[in-house]
Amino acid sequence: MVRDASTNRQGKGGSKAPVIALLVLGTVVIAFSYLIIAAMLFPQLVPPQVANLMPQRPASVEPEKTTSQTEEPDVMNLTLSQLFLAGSVQSVRLVGDSITAGYGTGGYVDHDIDRAGTVIYDDGQGDVHYESGHEAICWANEFRTYAQEHGVTDFVNAGINGSFMARLAQNPDAWLGNGADVVFVALGTNDAGYYGVDEFRQNATEGLANAAAACKVLVVLSPVSDYRPTSMLVEPATQLGEVLREICEQQGYVFVDTSQALTFEQFCSDGLHPNSEGSLAIWQCIVASLDLEG
Repeated sequence: MVRDASTNRQGKGGSKAPVIALLVLGTVVIAFSYLIIAAMLFPQLVPPQVANLMPQRPASVEPEKTTSQTEEPDVMNLTLSQLFLAGSVQSVRLVGDSITAGYGTGGYVDHDIDRAGTVIYDDGQGDVHYESGHEAICWANEFRTYAQEHGVTDFVNAGINGSFMARLAQNPDAWLGNGADVVFVALGTNDAGYYGVDEFRQNATEGLANAAAACKVLVVLSPVSDYRPTSMLVEPATQLGEVLREICEQQGYVFVDTSQALTFEQFCSDGLHPNSEGSLAIWQCIVASLDLEG
């Protein structure tokens, strides 16, 4: 049987066409893939006309801020006065001695005698103290009134007669309790009769650090300049006040200088404890220093 030579030649030529088409298509696919990769890795090298044909990444959408995120005040940058006015202070605790407790002022009641009322110190070993009466005309109760008018629901005057800074350094939990939003420390008057500057500095550094760890805002009052005979003093109270000032500046605590707030007539006959007029003068000094008007 004799085959048609022309027909055979046409069959061989026609079989190459699909192969060539596949090669061209593969080349196009590969080239387009390279363009996509280049557009992703080096978008600045791709012409705009080509970039427009590339698949685009979805634009990231930032979450919309809620009302609370946009309107919440930056409380970290507010003064104590602004915190009170904003209603951001719910609890206050005063840590101090007999001057804080109100001894020597009109209406003072020492509940350590009748063991009644709020426990302000308990070391778990029988040393227990109670909050003095709320009726005394003293700076602590003036502060109590101010604080309650500005939304404070938990105000404790933990002033204990005869207290030293060492008590706060050595047994803070017994005195600070569960802590508070704001803690005031008013110590140093009794220390002046027993401790030198170096030992007081050590006690104050530890004691104030303990207080700071138990609150959001720590305010430290200097001891007032009193009229005790110098023979009763190891260091003047004003000198210990300067130690407190230095510690506060180093650690960022709020310091209020009450050392010169009182005159001789504003002390009791012992020359140590302020009378009601003197205690209210301490309050006015605090108000002025912390801008607590309003």
